[in-house]
Amino acid sequence: MGWLEERRQKKAEEAYQSELTKWQNQIDNLSACIKLAQTFNGEQSDQIILHSGEALYFYVTNCSLIEERAGPGHWTGKSSGFSIPVAHIDGSAIRYRIGASKGHFESGEPVEKAIDSGTTFITDTRVVYQGENQTREIDYSKLIAYNHDQQKGETSFSLSNRQKPITIHYGINVMPAFVFRLSLAMSHYKNSVPQLIQQLEQSLSKLQQTKPVLPNSTNDNQVVRE
Repeated sequence: MGWLEERRQKKAEEAYQSELTKWQNQIDNLSACIKLAQTFNGEQSDQIILHSGEALYFYVTNCSLIEERAGPGHWTGKSSGFSIPVAHIDGSAIRYRIGASKGHFESGEPVEKAIDSGTTFITDTRVVYQGENQTREIDYSKLIAYNHDQQKGETSFSLSNRQKPITIHYGINVMPAFVFRLSLAMSHYKNSVPQLIQQLEQSLSKLQQTKPVLPNSTNDNQVVRE
């Protein structure tokens, strides 16, 4: 075997080990989720006042409450008339315009802005955001829909008693745990934990079938010819 082929084989083996490690981590994480879904029924906490029979499933600090705000606007059009100097300050003329202005002001596009920071609590009946200046409560009985943004690491909740959604940013690193704990808490609320466990076990079974294979390795389906 020449040095070039040895180099290629070494790179292939390194890529295989990297993919194998990634695959094993996914297996371990999914297995941990299944075990948690089978055994965890929430817990009590002194960090938030829980309702009777309510249990805490997860909380995240350093969250941000996100709301849309109008971006910078601008004036479009042109004006007519003339201006006259009315005073001088530090050698600069202050002028007053006489005449009409033809045009209009265009509002800027809405942009997302963090308006507060605090902690988000997930229970089996609601999600509560408790910030420095703002508080939001997402009652599951009023929840219409929710959406996870994987690019931003945030979740938006649409409620029947609010015109605008409530968006909570927690970061992409926390997102896997946030999404699973929310699913688990809501499954307890809807009495659908067995269905959640079944879905997780099916996902684990499919993932186990995708184990990376070392390049040029012999497998059971390989035909040996003499």
